[in-house]
Amino acid sequence: MKSMNYIKTLCAAALFSLLTTQCAAQSPNLIPDTLSTGQKIDFKSIAEQIPNPCPEEELSEYENLKTLLEAGKTCHDAYILSSDIVFYLTHDVTAPKTENLIRAEATQLSHPHNFNTTDRPRLGQPSAPVEVVVFSDFQCPFCARAAQTLHKLHEARPDSVSIVFKHLPLQSIHPYAAASALIAAYAHSQGKFWEIHDKLFESQKDIGPDFLTEVVHDMGMEPSEIFDPAKGQALGVTIVEDLKDADSAEVAGTPSFFVNGVEVQGGSNLERMIARVDAEVNAPAQSSTEARKKARDRAVQTCPYPGLEEHYALLSSAKRVDLSMLANASLCPCPASKQTLHECASQQSCKQATELLDHIMTRLHEDAPTETLLKEIETFVRNERIQSEQLE
Repeated sequence: MKSMNYIKTLCAAALFSLLTTQCAAQSPNLIPDTLSTGQKIDFKSIAEQIPNPCPEEELSEYENLKTLLEAGKTCHDAYILSSDIVFYLTHDVTAPKTENLIRAEATQLSHPHNFNTTDRPRLGQPSAPVEVVVFSDFQCPFCARAAQTLHKLHEARPDSVSIVFKHLPLQSIHPYAAASALIAAYAHSQGKFWEIHDKLFESQKDIGPDFLTEVVHDMGMEPSEIFDPAKGQALGVTIVEDLKDADSAEVAGTPSFFVNGVEVQGGSNLERMIARVDAEVNAPAQSSTEARKKARDRAVQTCPYPGLEEHYALLSSAKRVDLSMLANASLCPCPASKQTLHECASQQSCKQATELLDHIMTRLHEDAPTETLLKEIETFVRNERIQSEQLE
């Protein structure tokens, strides 16, 4: 048997070397019969607070999700959001929490991620209408539970879903996660990924040098064949590319789930994933890239916020898009307001809204991640609301 540090040392050397050298559906019922009276009220209230998510120009006249659905209109994103509202409300998620989740998802839907899934481990056919990408770590206990969920999801919807595994070893807290990832990458090259994937998760508590050496030997290999920086270069490249994808999507931890490029919260819950997959299958076709581009162009042509024109002019087109999406997905900090930040700032409803927009622009200049900004906005709004209540 190798020494306790053998695999860790070889793996670290391999990754360090690589990192330094690789630079048609029906419109959803507005008030589903499955909802209780209270849930129906909550559904309408939440839908009224969600800006119209449809990029098609012919649907742009509708102010929010509620007015859109009341007119008997829908699009892919509107269908997904309304389906998710129903799911959350019928699974004991409070209305305020549901609204926050839906606002965040509306922003995600407008910016789906395009991951590299070529030659990655996959359950199901690439032609399936729904692709689920999971970023995972073999030493993460929550990932072990998620692995079981995803197997069950594929069994439940074999014709609808394709599941793609991407590596995100968190080396700072899981000392053998990177070594496990390299072994799994080798197993994939031999057509044995899911076998080794299941073995690593099922025996997660045993993961260490001796166990990993045994796994390698069972595949008829020696650790040096996998972990040597020269011989294992191709395996490490795959992991490095997955790490770059995770970074571009601002993945905060493992497991993280993306359905057709959109991050989904609660992905370890089988009911949640089945509902989300079914919504994708039943939703109208996704809007064209051209329609989405035109919608973004409409959103950034002129500054919609009086008094902030000079600051707005300094933003790139991409950051103006981010600003628009953040403002539409966030609550207004004005006391007692039920509007979005975009609406309050556009109407100069209060100085707090202008201050918050100015802060967001500054942070966008600093290249702050979207997830970080959403948290900062939520904290700002909450503090302003608390302060307002104390003054009354």
